[in-house]
Amino acid sequence: MSALLQASDLAVGYRVARAPSVIVAEHLNLVLHRGELVCLLGPNGAGKSTLLRTMVGMQPPLGGRVTLDGQDITRLTARQWVTRLSVVLTDRPNVGLLNGYALVALGRHPYTDWTGRLTRHDEAVIRWAVEAVGAADVAECPVMELSDGQRQKLMIARALAQESAVMVLDEPTAFLDLPRRAEIMQLLRHLAATTGRAILLSTHDLDLALRAADTLWLMAGRGIQVGAPEDLVLRGAFEAAFRADGVRFDRASGAFSVAVPRGQAVTVVGDGIAQHWTRHALTRTGYRVAEAGDSAMIRIEITNGDGDPCWQLHVDGHTSTHHSIAALIAALTPP
Repeated sequence: MSALLQASDLAVGYRVARAPSVIVAEHLNLVLHRGELVCLLGPNGAGKSTLLRTMVGMQPPLGGRVTLDGQDITRLTARQWVTRLSVVLTDRPNVGLLNGYALVALGRHPYTDWTGRLTRHDEAVIRWAVEAVGAADVAECPVMELSDGQRQKLMIARALAQESAVMVLDEPTAFLDLPRRAEIMQLLRHLAATTGRAILLSTHDLDLALRAADTLWLMAGRGIQVGAPEDLVLRGAFEAAFRADGVRFDRASGAFSVAVPRGQAVTVVGDGIAQHWTRHALTRTGYRVAEAGDSAMIRIEITNGDGDPCWQLHVDGHTSTHHSIAALIAALTPP
């Protein structure tokens, strides 16, 4: 894979008047390749936005350099910059009365003359970008009337219309619900794979990043760990980066969980999805699910009478039947 955006011994942070510079991270060596989706992760305050601003040339580095297609990004002309790199920021766009098509058309500004007139080629690129993100049905609608997810698709389409080889997005799923977040992440993965663009984005969605990214950049301390999502999990990188009292990272599931004090042991007999979520509920409410071979005073048997799960609870020689997990937990919990 060819490198498009590269950082060499990079130090990022802030310059302060009449005081030493504040270094957020240093000695960073990073490469963004053509056709690759990279997700930038890290705890709050780790410096993700600072790194992104430095990588795209919006903030000067405190040390080292960033090159875009082999050239120092701080020495590119404005035209060279906008035709090689597009940026989608977190802030909602203030686009007045523009409709979706006009918003995407702004991505062609670097290629139009002083009148802003669009050529047939420009029109074709705009239509392609709108269709590529699945926004053709809202292209004629006023942007201010669209949902956050629809607006974000159009902002990505505007970046596509810019025809830059590198796309950088700062928290593109920040204002979206879970289904729309998953949709946008899969869209970006598809665009990187099918258009050959190099896409870098920052996100707090660890689960989606683990599922969609080709490579993760995980900021921790003043450094960064780089690798395939699965390699970083196996390396224990997430436990180290997000270490906090009462919170742990489960390598098996790839998710964080809150440590709950474990109380009585419960044996669960059954299988399938009902068994999985029964164990989930017991763990969430502070019970310890006994493993095979362990004995427990409390026993739960799950059956599937008439297609619906049913829970039989055995405690101290007494048996009760329940038809929902909520009812089961209520019966277990003392008043």
